[in-house]
Amino acid sequence: LGGEVTVLTLGPATVRAVLKEAVSVGAHRGVAVTDDVFAGSDAWATARVLAAAARHLGGFDLVLAGKQSFDGGTGEVPPMVAELLDLPQVTGVTALTAAADSIVCTQVQDGGQAQVQVTLPAVVTVDEYVNTPRYPSVKSKLAANKAAFDVLTNAELGVPEVGLAASGTTILSATRPPARQPGVRIEGDTPAQVAENLVAALVAAHVL
Repeated sequence: LGGEVTVLTLGPATVRAVLKEAVSVGAHRGVAVTDDVFAGSDAWATARVLAAAARHLGGFDLVLAGKQSFDGGTGEVPPMVAELLDLPQVTGVTALTAAADSIVCTQVQDGGQAQVQVTLPAVVTVDEYVNTPRYPSVKSKLAANKAAFDVLTNAELGVPEVGLAASGTTILSATRPPARQPGVRIEGDTPAQVAENLVAALVAAHVL
């Protein structure tokens, strides 16, 4: 698509590591949105801050986001950002093709693929298969380590309610999934005996 790539991320001061990685593989600029008052933000509060940061930076043609975050994994924030910025959105994109003042997005759907053309500026979320990032070179890693990243706090953004105060949802509890039981190796001296032992194991497990 060309142009300049600015990576924007919201989180504690440690998010600079994410920006370094992004710059090492080709991004031109990194911006950390970080402030203690953002702590405890749910998806809606996070979207409000990111939308404010996008407005503050301005001049963008495309807001490109991942399918979901590493923590909550809800996939809700990018569509909310699109709504707050009053921009069209396309989600779950597996391929992008540039066109005049627009992009053509490919989505995998049940039974096939769909192509959607959206006018820019727009918000697009991409599937993990959309691209394989290049490996950073030693030179690019060194340059990323020396790079200075812009920092935006709520003093610059001026979002009236942030963090827990702006969050309409509360996590009441969280539990780990049950531990996965180890597999069982079915053995036998002959294929027939292996099959017999397999059936016996399935019966014992009340599968058959």
